[in-house]
Amino acid sequence: MKRCFIIVAMLLLTLSAWAQDYNKTDSKGRRQGIWMDFYSNGQKRYEGKFKNDKCTGEFRYYDEQGNLKATNTFDKSGEKALNKTYAPNGRMIATGYYVNQKKEGEWCYFDKDSGQLLLAEDNTNGKVNGWSRLYNPNNGKLAEETQYVNGVPEGQCQKFSDTGTLLMECQYHDGLLDGPTKTYYPNTALKEEGQYAKGEKVGVWKTYNEEGDLIAEDAFGD
Repeated sequence: MKRCFIIVAMLLLTLSAWAQDYNKTDSKGRRQGIWMDFYSNGQKRYEGKFKNDKCTGEFRYYDEQGNLKATNTFDKSGEKALNKTYAPNGRMIATGYYVNQKKEGEWCYFDKDSGQLLLAEDNTNGKVNGWSRLYNPNNGKLAEETQYVNGVPEGQCQKFSDTGTLLMECQYHDGLLDGPTKTYYPNTALKEEGQYAKGEKVGVWKTYNEEGDLIAEDAFGD
Protein backbone atom coordinates (compact mmCIF):
# COMPACT_ATOMS: atom_id res chain seq x y z
CA MET A 1 0.00 0.00 0.00
CA LYS A 2 2.80 2.36 0.95
CA ARG A 3 4.64 1.49 -2.29
CA CYS A 4 1.49 2.23 -4.31
CA PHE A 5 1.14 5.62 -2.58
CA ILE A 6 4.75 6.51 -3.39
CA ILE A 7 4.27 5.60 -7.08
CA VAL A 8 1.12 7.72 -7.33
CA ALA A 9 2.84 10.65 -5.61
CA MET A 10 5.80 10.44 -7.98
CA LEU A 11 3.43 10.31 -10.97
CA LEU A 12 1.59 13.41 -9.75
CA LEU A 13 4.85 15.26 -9.26
CA THR A 14 5.95 14.29 -12.77
CA LEU A 15 2.66 15.44 -14.28
CA SER A 16 2.81 18.68 -12.29
CA ALA A 17 6.32 19.38 -13.52
CA TRP A 18 5.27 18.62 -17.12
CA ALA A 19 2.19 20.82 -16.80
CA GLN A 20 4.36 23.74 -15.78
CA ASP A 21 6.96 23.26 -18.49
CA TYR A 22 5.70 26.31 -20.42
CA ASN A 23 4.95 30.02 -19.87
CA LYS A 24 8.22 30.46 -17.99
CA THR A 25 10.27 33.58 -17.42
CA ASP A 26 13.89 33.92 -16.38
CA SER A 27 15.31 35.91 -13.48
CA LYS A 28 15.04 39.10 -15.56
CA GLY A 29 11.36 38.52 -16.30
CA ARG A 30 12.01 37.60 -19.93
CA ARG A 31 9.85 34.93 -21.55
CA GLN A 32 11.78 31.76 -22.34
CA GLY A 33 10.87 28.50 -24.01
CA ILE A 34 7.39 27.35 -24.95
CA TRP A 35 4.42 29.61 -24.26
CA MET A 36 0.75 28.77 -24.67
CA ASP A 37 -2.62 30.38 -24.04
CA PHE A 38 -6.08 28.83 -23.89
CA TYR A 39 -9.70 29.76 -24.53
CA SER A 40 -12.23 29.48 -21.71
CA ASN A 41 -13.35 26.12 -23.15
CA GLY A 42 -9.85 24.74 -22.69
CA GLN A 43 -8.97 24.82 -26.38
CA LYS A 44 -5.49 26.07 -27.14
CA ARG A 45 -5.43 29.65 -28.45
CA TYR A 46 -1.77 29.74 -29.49
CA GLU A 47 1.60 28.13 -28.91
CA GLY A 48 5.09 29.28 -29.72
CA LYS A 49 8.59 29.66 -28.42
CA PHE A 50 10.39 32.64 -26.93
CA LYS A 51 14.08 33.32 -26.47
CA ASN A 52 15.02 36.27 -24.30
CA ASP A 53 11.49 37.64 -24.64
CA LYS A 54 11.56 37.50 -28.46
CA CYS A 55 9.42 35.24 -30.63
CA THR A 56 11.41 32.57 -32.43
CA GLY A 57 10.46 29.97 -34.98
CA GLU A 58 6.83 29.15 -35.71
CA PHE A 59 3.87 30.34 -33.69
CA ARG A 60 0.53 28.61 -34.31
CA TYR A 61 -2.87 30.16 -33.62
CA TYR A 62 -6.19 28.30 -33.34
CA ASP A 63 -9.89 29.13 -33.19
CA GLU A 64 -12.14 27.93 -30.37
CA GLN A 65 -12.96 24.76 -32.31
CA GLY A 66 -9.31 23.78 -32.62
CA ASN A 67 -8.89 24.69 -36.29
CA LEU A 68 -5.55 26.17 -37.26
CA LYS A 69 -6.24 29.87 -37.83
CA ALA A 70 -2.77 31.22 -38.64
CA THR A 71 0.96 30.72 -38.36
CA ASN A 72 3.71 33.28 -37.89
CA THR A 73 7.24 32.12 -38.66
CA PHE A 74 9.74 34.55 -37.13
CA ASP A 75 13.28 35.31 -38.20
CA LYS A 76 16.19 35.45 -35.75
CA SER A 77 15.47 39.05 -34.80
CA GLY A 78 11.96 38.16 -33.65
CA GLU A 79 10.71 41.27 -35.46
CA LYS A 80 9.89 39.90 -38.92
CA ALA A 81 7.43 37.06 -39.44
CA LEU A 82 5.93 35.29 -42.43
CA ASN A 83 2.20 35.04 -41.79
CA LYS A 84 -0.14 32.44 -43.26
CA THR A 85 -3.82 32.75 -42.43
CA TYR A 86 -6.26 29.86 -42.90
CA ALA A 87 -10.00 29.35 -43.31
CA PRO A 88 -11.70 26.69 -41.14
CA ASN A 89 -11.53 24.30 -44.11
CA GLY A 90 -7.74 24.46 -43.95
CA ARG A 91 -7.21 26.49 -47.11
CA MET A 92 -4.76 29.40 -46.91
CA ILE A 93 -6.59 32.70 -47.41
CA ALA A 94 -3.81 35.25 -46.82
CA THR A 95 -0.05 35.47 -46.65
CA GLY A 96 2.57 38.16 -46.24
CA TYR A 97 5.17 39.53 -43.85
CA TYR A 98 4.78 41.37 -40.58
CA VAL A 99 7.59 43.63 -39.38
CA ASN A 100 7.12 44.74 -35.77
CA GLN A 101 3.53 43.45 -36.01
CA LYS A 102 2.70 45.65 -39.02
CA LYS A 103 2.15 44.47 -42.59
CA GLU A 104 5.14 45.03 -44.84
CA GLY A 105 5.68 44.30 -48.52
CA GLU A 106 3.24 42.39 -50.70
CA TRP A 107 0.26 40.66 -49.09
CA CYS A 108 -1.89 38.24 -51.07
CA TYR A 109 -5.46 37.16 -50.30
CA PHE A 110 -7.19 34.07 -51.67
CA ASP A 111 -10.68 32.62 -52.04
CA LYS A 112 -11.40 30.23 -49.16
CA ASP A 113 -12.94 27.59 -51.44
CA SER A 114 -11.08 27.74 -54.76
CA GLY A 115 -7.75 29.15 -53.59
CA GLN A 116 -7.95 31.72 -56.39
CA LEU A 117 -5.93 34.90 -55.83
CA LEU A 118 -8.40 37.74 -55.10
CA LEU A 119 -6.23 40.65 -54.00
CA ALA A 120 -2.56 41.63 -53.88
CA GLU A 121 -1.45 44.76 -52.05
CA ASP A 122 1.85 46.52 -51.38
CA ASN A 123 2.27 47.62 -47.76
CA THR A 124 4.58 49.90 -45.83
CA ASN A 125 4.46 50.18 -42.04
CA GLY A 126 1.00 48.63 -41.84
CA LYS A 127 -0.66 50.69 -44.57
CA VAL A 128 -1.28 50.04 -48.25
CA ASN A 129 1.42 51.86 -50.21
CA GLY A 130 1.92 51.23 -53.90
CA TRP A 131 -0.40 49.08 -55.98
CA SER A 132 -3.56 47.35 -54.88
CA ARG A 133 -4.71 44.79 -57.45
CA LEU A 134 -8.09 43.03 -57.49
CA TYR A 135 -8.52 39.82 -59.48
CA ASN A 136 -11.58 38.22 -61.04
CA PRO A 137 -12.57 35.32 -58.74
CA ASN A 138 -13.79 33.27 -61.70
CA ASN A 139 -10.80 33.35 -64.03
CA GLY A 140 -7.98 35.06 -62.14
CA LYS A 141 -7.68 37.95 -64.59
CA LEU A 142 -6.82 41.42 -63.31
CA ALA A 143 -10.07 43.30 -62.55
CA GLU A 144 -8.78 46.54 -61.07
CA GLU A 145 -5.50 48.16 -60.08
CA THR A 146 -5.15 51.31 -58.03
CA GLN A 147 -2.23 53.20 -56.57
CA TYR A 148 -2.27 53.96 -52.83
CA VAL A 149 -0.36 56.24 -50.47
CA ASN A 150 -0.66 55.63 -46.72
CA GLY A 151 -3.82 53.55 -47.11
CA VAL A 152 -5.65 56.04 -49.36
CA PRO A 153 -6.14 55.85 -53.16
CA GLU A 154 -3.68 58.27 -54.76
CA GLY A 155 -2.71 58.17 -58.42
CA GLN A 156 -3.67 55.94 -61.30
CA CYS A 157 -6.56 53.49 -61.42
CA GLN A 158 -7.63 51.08 -64.15
CA LYS A 159 -10.62 48.74 -64.33
CA PHE A 160 -11.01 45.75 -66.63
CA SER A 161 -13.75 43.47 -67.93
CA ASP A 162 -13.98 39.74 -67.22
CA THR A 163 -11.98 39.14 -70.40
CA GLY A 164 -9.26 41.63 -69.44
CA THR A 165 -10.37 44.50 -71.66
CA LEU A 166 -9.75 47.99 -70.29
CA LEU A 167 -13.08 49.57 -69.24
CA MET A 168 -11.97 52.63 -67.28
CA GLU A 169 -8.90 54.68 -66.49
CA CYS A 170 -8.94 57.48 -63.94
CA GLN A 171 -6.98 59.31 -61.26
CA TYR A 172 -7.36 59.60 -57.47
CA HIS A 173 -6.24 62.28 -55.04
CA ASP A 174 -6.81 62.02 -51.29
CA GLY A 175 -9.13 59.06 -51.88
CA LEU A 176 -11.40 60.92 -54.34
CA LEU A 177 -11.63 60.82 -58.12
CA ASP A 178 -9.62 63.79 -59.33
CA GLY A 179 -8.32 64.30 -62.83
CA PRO A 180 -9.02 63.01 -66.35
CA THR A 181 -11.28 59.96 -66.70
CA LYS A 182 -12.08 57.76 -69.66
CA THR A 183 -14.43 54.79 -70.02
CA TYR A 184 -14.49 52.28 -72.86
CA TYR A 185 -16.83 49.86 -74.58
CA PRO A 186 -15.96 46.15 -74.49
CA ASN A 187 -14.71 46.53 -78.08
CA THR A 188 -12.12 49.05 -76.70
CA ALA A 189 -13.81 52.07 -78.37
CA LEU A 190 -13.90 55.24 -76.25
CA LYS A 191 -17.29 55.62 -74.53
CA GLU A 192 -16.96 58.70 -72.31
CA GLU A 193 -14.32 61.20 -71.30
CA GLY A 194 -14.19 64.08 -68.86
CA GLN A 195 -12.69 65.49 -65.70
CA TYR A 196 -13.24 64.94 -61.97
CA ALA A 197 -12.38 67.37 -59.18
CA LYS A 198 -12.64 66.21 -55.57
CA GLY A 199 -14.98 63.38 -56.53
CA GLU A 200 -17.34 65.47 -58.66
CA LYS A 201 -17.65 65.72 -62.44
CA VAL A 202 -16.56 69.12 -63.75
CA GLY A 203 -16.33 70.77 -67.11
CA VAL A 204 -17.49 69.22 -70.35
CA TRP A 205 -18.04 65.48 -70.56
CA LYS A 206 -18.26 63.85 -73.99
CA THR A 207 -20.06 60.61 -74.83
CA TYR A 208 -19.48 58.52 -77.96
CA ASN A 209 -21.16 55.55 -79.61
CA GLU A 210 -19.29 52.36 -80.42
CA GLU A 211 -18.46 53.66 -83.87
CA GLY A 212 -16.64 56.63 -82.37
CA ASP A 213 -19.25 59.28 -83.16
CA LEU A 214 -19.82 62.03 -80.59
CA ILE A 215 -23.41 61.68 -79.38
CA ALA A 216 -23.57 63.94 -76.33
CA GLU A 217 -21.82 66.75 -74.49
CA ASP A 218 -22.72 67.65 -70.92
CA ALA A 219 -21.40 70.46 -68.76
CA PHE A 220 -20.88 70.06 -65.00
CA GLY A 221 -20.02 72.50 -62.27
CA ASP A 222 -20.22 76.25 -62.25
